[in-house]
Amino acid sequence: MKILADENIHTQIVQGIKDKGIEVVSAREAGLTGKTDDVILEYSEKNDMVLMTGDKDFGGLIEFGTLWGRGKVILFRYRLINVGKTIKDTVSIIHQEQDILKKKFPVVIVLSEAGYRIHRPGQ
Repeated sequence: MKILADENIHTQIVQGIKDKGIEVVSAREAGLTGKTDDVILEYSEKNDMVLMTGDKDFGGLIEFGTLWGRGKVILFRYRLINVGKTIKDTVSIIHQEQDILKKKFPVVIVLSEAGYRIHRPGQ
């Protein structure tokens, strides 16, 4: 499973997840710096990647708006980002929910201080 880290994901988080053995490509590495949300999501879909983002506007489009029903997304909704906790939570979710994330069906996993929730279109 490959992860695409949106450009708003801190480099320490990206590196920390990589250090745990998970393949992560940053938006910068993929040539997506400054691209629109739909272009980034389309890239992740075409390359069978899980998009990891903290962009609340993007999250709203994916959870409830025009991009709903597309892609596989891990959305950070933390009030304050703690790098170590975010890495630990993300790696844990990737392992716990790998069956869901590997399927071709769209899914949004929202991570926050309270835990996580999973949204699946049509369910």
